This record gives sequence, C-alpha cells and structure tokens, in this order.
Amino acid sequence: MKRAKISIIGAGNVGATCAHWAASKELGDIVLLDIPQV
Repeated sequence: MKRAKISIIGAGNVGATCAHWAASKELGDIVLLDIPQV
C-alpha cells in the first residue's frame, strides 16, 4: 500500500502539534512548510 503524503503549512504550535499527531498515527510522510523569520 502506498504511503500518503501530508503537507502542513505553518510549523508553529498548531502545525507542529498536527504533524506530531499524524506521525504518531503513522498516517504517511509529513512535510512541514514555514516562512523563515528575517
């Protein structure tokens, strides 16, 4: 079975929590995307 590809926009508190939850459930490959601070 193919693994799902999950993109999460924003790596703050909410994005990181969603990524952690998805990783703990092994839902698929996760990519976090965030805008760098200048």
